[in-house]
Amino acid sequence: MAANTPLTRAQTIVRVCLLLTTAVIIAGAGLQIVQGASDGDVTADHIHRFMAGVYIGWAPLFFWAAGTIRSQGVLVYFLAVPIFLGALGRLLSIALNGLPDRPAEFLSFGALELILAFVIVWAHSTALRSRRVPAVA
Repeated sequence: MAANTPLTRAQTIVRVCLLLTTAVIIAGAGLQIVQGASDGDVTADHIHRFMAGVYIGWAPLFFWAAGTIRSQGVLVYFLAVPIFLGALGRLLSIALNGLPDRPAEFLSFGALELILAFVIVWAHSTALRSRRVPAVA
């Protein structure tokens, strides 16, 4: 598909979701790098800061995929997986430990992550179906 071809509605939705995810990754992981583990546990602090670095390392991939959405295929599905797994991890934490302070904030994060993952998969599937050339009988 030519670069000057307008994005389809589905491609625009995927692009916006990937850019939103990029922003969330940078903001959330940046905060984790600065704060570390809030309880003073040295082991937890190492894990928090390491994982924050891993998350920030993913941000350019999300950003690049958003910018090249016209040519993306299965990669977008792979990018939706960690978003979905992050939401499941948040739900597991809530189930095992209860709601943290500021419950509305954490519930909204979890809802956003679940919604983003499903919207990315749905919109990208729609975009890929619209790119297919119908079979000739």
